[in-house]
Amino acid sequence: MRRSLLLLCAVIAGQSLAARSPAVRFDLPCRIVQGKYVVTVGTPAGPRRFIFDTGASRTTVSERLCRESGLTAEGRSLTGDFEGYSERIAAARMPELRMGEAVFRNWPIDVLPDSSYVWCLGVDGIVGSDLLQRFVVRFPAADSVLSLAGDYRQFGDLDRKRAVRLYREKGRPFVAFRVGDGRQRMEFYALFDSGAANWFSCRYYECLELIDRGLLRGVRRTSGHPGRMGWTNRSSVREAVRGTIPRIDIAGCVLTDMPLEETYGSTHKLGCGLLRRGEVVIDYPGRRFWLLPHAVQPESADVAVRNVSVAIAGGHLVVGQVWDEALADIVSPGDRIVRIGSLDVSEVDPCAVIRGEIRGDKPEMTVLRADGTRVVVPVKNL
Repeated sequence: MRRSLLLLCAVIAGQSLAARSPAVRFDLPCRIVQGKYVVTVGTPAGPRRFIFDTGASRTTVSERLCRESGLTAEGRSLTGDFEGYSERIAAARMPELRMGEAVFRNWPIDVLPDSSYVWCLGVDGIVGSDLLQRFVVRFPAADSVLSLAGDYRQFGDLDRKRAVRLYREKGRPFVAFRVGDGRQRMEFYALFDSGAANWFSCRYYECLELIDRGLLRGVRRTSGHPGRMGWTNRSSVREAVRGTIPRIDIAGCVLTDMPLEETYGSTHKLGCGLLRRGEVVIDYPGRRFWLLPHAVQPESADVAVRNVSVAIAGGHLVVGQVWDEALADIVSPGDRIVRIGSLDVSEVDPCAVIRGEIRGDKPEMTVLRADGTRVVVPVKNL
């Protein structure tokens, strides 16, 4: 009996050491890259850049960082991406991760292939919600610091009465809200995804219902490759829907004219666009969610739509979606892009274009169409 008790105490002590949370609040410097928070995390191979992603249930690293850390994969698990695809990937255990003042030892991680487009952002890993379960996290609206604490009272200015219930699914933070126009409304339940740059991503059939009810204004529809960088690198030509929601009621706040776009996954999402309206605070252990509105609200949340978007398919730059009706009969989704301005894209890394490092010397691109002919089209907001 005594031996069993000693063993049990050792297991509990080991678990407490595996994730050491500081008792005081600390700040984690961050940058916003392509609408995603990027932070520095200490690893056995040295400090590396990670995406801080509440939409990921597990922390993830690249194959390169896995090798450089001397790790061996333990097996394979089925993992999906935000485009709705699932594939099996390797898993391992990281001896130590340091995120600010928090230390995580012998931590289970997923390992994504180096070929995954998510690494186009120049990062080596993704901080998932599994590292955040003991924290209250405050998200800024610009390059600054992410603030983490063990208790919401350490922030000092949070009114518990203004918080709404936070739901956790696979450790990820979900919140309920209403969409309406003053006459009718729909209830939604969405993931707050700090790894997404959008405002509100809505599942396809709910998008159609919003349109049928007249709750989605300025509706625009097209088809094509979404252009998002899912880790599976799979991208199909699908219908795309965009529009504006007249009103969203969330966490005691009323938000108007919120942009919406369709998501191909199985989950509604609120992305970092929400932070243009206020700071978000997520209390993982207390299961609370705050939206702290900015003193001055933007007049409109409209987001400029590209007339032609760029995507990666089969390792090549292609036309993603064609939003300009005047170009619909000229280029099609999947047509190869051969030049941006006068730049031959075969001479550059496609990821550099996606990251916005290469924009061309003219606002145009040359496209190789399916019939073998080439056409030059103007581009806006490439």
